[in-house]
Amino acid sequence: MELNYNITKQDYIDFNLNYFNNNAVVQRSIWMMRVATAIIVIIGGSVLMYWLHALTVVSGFVYLALAAACFFGTPWYMRHKMVKNVEKILKNAKNKQLCGPKTLILRDDDFELRGENEDTVYRYDAVQRTASDDKHYFIFVDEFSAIIVPFEAFGSMDEQRSFYERITKNITDPALKC
Repeated sequence: MELNYNITKQDYIDFNLNYFNNNAVVQRSIWMMRVATAIIVIIGGSVLMYWLHALTVVSGFVYLALAAACFFGTPWYMRHKMVKNVEKILKNAKNKQLCGPKTLILRDDDFELRGENEDTVYRYDAVQRTASDDKHYFIFVDEFSAIIVPFEAFGSMDEQRSFYERITKNITDPALKC
């Protein structure tokens, strides 16, 4: 099976958003940052107002509102920064091969990804896990790197199903399959 497709900037953003939204370590870090930021605002604001002899019910509510804004705004801010960082990485001349035309060739024992300045062969047992969103498969060949395959690369649902079965044939844990 040979798939020819084009990877765009949005495909890379979608991959990173998928990782951002579904990785337990990332989500735990965001949760800890939300809680820590809110606590720092409440305690820091209260201590500041106490030192200035301005601690009142109104200033307390102001700091509670600010803490709530930090708590609920942190995920949006982190997602926004992640997208901006991906865009910055893709603008770097050294990374221009990340986007553009790709060819993925599936053979009996391995598969090959070809593109600008890349020609990499992977054994099927190198696939650690798969993920997907509504437009892509993400084929993880290590913990952080994945081959992005847009669904538009497939000519039919049968071709998409066949691809999925071949790519995931060596993954024994169903939780690691999308």
